[in-house]
Amino acid sequence: MKKYLLSLMFAGLMAVVFTSCEKNNEEPPVMPPYESMAIDFSKFSDNTKSAAGINAETTIWNFATASLTVFAWNVVLTGTLVVPVAAFSQAISKTPEYLGNKKWQWKFDASGMANTYHARMTGTIRENDVKWEMYISKTGVNAHDEFLWFEGTSKLDGNSGQWILYHSYALQEAVLQIDWAKAGNEVGSVKYTYIRESDNIDPNQLTNGSNLEYGLGSGTLDAFYNIDYNTRNRADSANLQVNIEWSTTLYNGRIKAEHFFKDNIWHCWDSQGNDVVCE
Repeated sequence: MKKYLLSLMFAGLMAVVFTSCEKNNEEPPVMPPYESMAIDFSKFSDNTKSAAGINAETTIWNFATASLTVFAWNVVLTGTLVVPVAAFSQAISKTPEYLGNKKWQWKFDASGMANTYHARMTGTIRENDVKWEMYISKTGVNAHDEFLWFEGTSKLDGNSGQWILYHSYALQEAVLQIDWAKAGNEVGSVKYTYIRESDNIDPNQLTNGSNLEYGLGSGTLDAFYNIDYNTRNRADSANLQVNIEWSTTLYNGRIKAEHFFKDNIWHCWDSQGNDVVCE
């Protein structure tokens, strides 16, 4: 009997030791960077020309067309992403809790505008990737229960991944897919694809498959946007294609948009935003 009791005590002690070792040895997964979900569109508009600088000898149609095209997408993305992006940015700065089985949880509250959002993000380390899920509930005005607002996966090294964002608590259907990849220490490419299947009365709603891709390169014009989109209010079903390239240091660039310029050539602007002949 004595030996049996000693065996039970030893087994219990070893269980505590192994559990403690698991908690102490496990490291949380590499969190995707903030830029994987939110492109900094302000980098493109830093060289916006003021109205005071425009005169009869200068025009800024090329830059203005590029800027307005990017701005239109910014409005769409901001309206969809504002709450989940804000929650994700806060999760990055929080300390997670280990739940066991290679699963971690970031849990916190965020207040503002007569509302309090309760966020719970989990990251589960799997064999080849990390599975992410962000659940959000809200108290206050238009309160709602917890629901999955976005989910995604990322490589174990944190260098690439994908997000799927859902529209809202009232309309829990996938609306955006974000594919991202790092280049060195920063996000080098991000592609937003509108994947919402349903239709509504909004004439400006993007159609399924519309996308915007942002990336960095190594040439003189070291950044680009490739945009392919359509909206319900267009009489034809052809997608509009826009290609934009610009310098992140000098701010000069060029745009190709056949539906606007009625040709398929580049239209350029200088570092001041003025129209110039492409070299």
